[in-house]
Formats: sequence, structure tokens, C-alpha cells
Amino acid sequence: MAQRCTQPPSGPAAEAAAMHRASVPVLETARLRLRAPDLHDLPAWTRIFAGWPGEPMDAEDAWTQFSTYVACWMLHGHGPFAVELRDGTLVGFTIVGLEWGDDEPELGWMLLPEYRGHGYGTEAARAVRDFGLSVLPTCVSYIDPKNIASSAVARRLNAVRDDRAEAQIAEREGMTIEVWRHGAAA
Repeated sequence: MAQRCTQPPSGPAAEAAAMHRASVPVLETARLRLRAPDLHDLPAWTRIFAGWPGEPMDAEDAWTQFSTYVACWMLHGHGPFAVELRDGTLVGFTIVGLEWGDDEPELGWMLLPEYRGHGYGTEAARAVRDFGLSVLPTCVSYIDPKNIASSAVARRLNAVRDDRAEAQIAEREGMTIEVWRHGAAA
């Protein structure tokens, strides 16, 4: 049985939610439309993160993360975009956002498995990076060194590795992570 919090609202609440989503920019690329996420997108988010390498999430954790990221729009003026093909097919998400512990805003991308390898991640991330850099001086992508595909996306976006930031994270958190810098400092 679906949890009440995951069900789209109706009546005046639905109108209020639509008004808030309308404040999020819509970005368009040659093949994609990037828009504000809504509750209809939650199953895809949940599916992506159920298979997340190293830290898969259950439905409750995915809901909490989805809600946190969507709140970024209200709190920081940037956040996630649902990524659709021009025919309305949802393929994944891309984001400029802040997680607990992030040193600076992160550009991230995550696609449903069947849409990986078609260039959608790079295309969507480029559009969101450009949006992010219109409201922020810089952003980074934190990438697990084992995630070769995401590192390749960062390279295609002309991001550069930030050795200093990587060393700070390694010293502070005892973990190895690639930090790819986009923007003015790149």
C-alpha cells in the first residue's frame, strides 16, 4: 500500500503545488526537456536509488532524499530537474544541490538504467550546469572513482579535477572521492 505522503495532492493543495513547480525553470536541449520534479516521478527516483552502488535505498529513504532535494528549490534557489525525452518519457534526473556535508553545490546526474549510454546524462548535465552557473559562481561533481561513466561525463563537460578538494575530503572523511570542478575556478 502506498504511503499517503507519496500520493499527489488534489484540490487547492494540487493547485498550490503546481504554482510552486511553475517557479522552477524549464530547460530544453536538442533531445530533452528538464522540468520540476513531481510526485509522479518518485517511482523512477526510487528505482534509481534502489540500485545505487554502495548504498542502495529502500522506498522510505528514497522518499526522504527526494523530498530533501526538491526542498532545495525553496531553500537555495536551485535543485533537481526531472529529465524527459521530448515525447514526455522520464529518463532520470539531474541536479545542482547541497547534501548534508557538501562543501559546495554539487552537479549530479542519475538515469534509469535503460537510458544510460545514449548521451542523455551529458546533455542534461550540461544544461543544468549552465543554469547552475547562472546563479552560482561554481559547482562541483563528487564522483566515486569506480564510477568511470560519471567521470567521463564530467570530462565531456570540461570539468577539471580539484586535487586540493579531494585531499581535504580524504583527510576529513577518510574516503577517496573525485571532485570535478565546473565554472569559474575550472
